[in-house]
Amino acid sequence: MADLHPSSVISSRATLGKEVRIGPFCVVGPDVVFEESVVLHSHAVVEGRTRIGAGTKIFPFASIGHRPQDLKYAGEPSELVIGANNTIREYVTMNPGTKGGGMVTRVGDGCLFMMGAHVAHDCQIGNRVIMANNATLAGHVVIEDDAIIGGLAAVHQFVRIGRRAMVGGMSGVEHDVIPFGLVMGERATLKGLNVVGLKRGGF
Repeated sequence: MADLHPSSVISSRATLGKEVRIGPFCVVGPDVVFEESVVLHSHAVVEGRTRIGAGTKIFPFASIGHRPQDLKYAGEPSELVIGANNTIREYVTMNPGTKGGGMVTRVGDGCLFMMGAHVAHDCQIGNRVIMANNATLAGHVVIEDDAIIGGLAAVHQFVRIGRRAMVGGMSGVEHDVIPFGLVMGERATLKGLNVVGLKRGGF
């Protein structure tokens, strides 16, 4: 049975799975689907055609599923699909897709999005990805499994970040990053392999 705080505004058309918990002063739109055991802490908003996977936790003031920040978006019925067991911290923003990008923004399982991270329209995020505080992705970015984006880093549109790559904090990433690579700098360049990440991964 869902646990819904009476101060929250939850559409009667929203789909809520078993053991969903929604805290005070949240807003949940009519086309939202929460799978079982999703937790929405206070003051979070989930709108649009958005699906949240089981066990995902969303913290205060996150804005999930509002229309893309793309001037070409014309109201098409695009989606935001978020997998299971993700942690979405305070002030994180995630937007659905657009006609020009396949209509779906997708996030895998087991990811951590720290405070203020932004996932733009049509991004495709793998599993166990970490985005540190205020890391931002432009549209159409692909992040492969186990990659880490450092705090205050910004990734240009259409860039691909390879599996288990590491982007250093405050870096600007304009080009693709090889799997297992380490990049950093104002205009990020390859600095070698992500040796620490490889060791932590048991390689």
